Amino acid sequence: MKAWGIMLARVAVVIGLYFGWFFTVTTLFFDYVYPRSTWFERNTVTVIILNDMVGLPLMLLAWRLLFKENLFKAAQFRLMNGKSVAIALWIGLGAGLFTVAFSRLPAIASDKYKFRELFDYLNRAEWYVFLIFLILGNIYKETLFRGILMNEFRRVLPVWVAIIIQGVLYGALFFLGDIPLSLYGFLGAVIFALLYVWFKSIWAPITAQIACQGSQYVLWHYGPQTTEVSLMYAWMILAVGIITAGIFLAVKHRPSASEPVMTKGVTSA
Repeated sequence: MKAWGIMLARVAVVIGLYFGWFFTVTTLFFDYVYPRSTWFERNTVTVIILNDMVGLPLMLLAWRLLFKENLFKAAQFRLMNGKSVAIALWIGLGAGLFTVAFSRLPAIASDKYKFRELFDYLNRAEWYVFLIFLILGNIYKETLFRGILMNEFRRVLPVWVAIIIQGVLYGALFFLGDIPLSLYGFLGAVIFALLYVWFKSIWAPITAQIACQGSQYVLWHYGPQTTEVSLMYAWMILAVGIITAGIFLAVKHRPSASEPVMTKGVTSA
């Protein structure tokens, strides 16, 4: 029961701090910053950058003061070898290609779903703004969900249950109850969580996320603008093949099970 109490307390701190600051910065940004310049209409992701710039240090400070731990160490910021980095990049590129093709299907791009709205919101930013968002946002996001929340669940639950729970939370918290987007977020979160478990480093999902969102940005601006359904399905099939091959390589080349995985009290994969 003590382990469950500690886990729930830590999860409550993470979610409470995340939403407390997120709603604060969102309100301040759209009330006082956004109206001052039309520049923000294109670069609306600035609010996410501001959220992450303050949110990550706040989380680090809270973890140090409340739990006497180094958050970066707990999240497993460990170096990866070149092969592991290449596999994470490969899977991320496949996920990015699948996402772009899927979002261009006429049914998905319709007003019935919010995929097109989401990708326009993210990808319309200037390249230098998007680059900051891409790097800082994914470091914060992966540290929060894989490095903290999933590890806390692993203290008291089997790893596969922890992966599912963090995936549900990721979809629900990021997309605020939108079911199709939450399902999309859940599937991505599961893949990135597996990379984290297999390679025992938070840099694995960070690398994959950067490749995924970075390729989406490039394809959004410079890729073919066709919405031909048969071509979109072909791209999706190709992307699934890329992801499947990457997962096969990840399983084959992951570190041995005898190598320490997590901090004390966290179950191994």
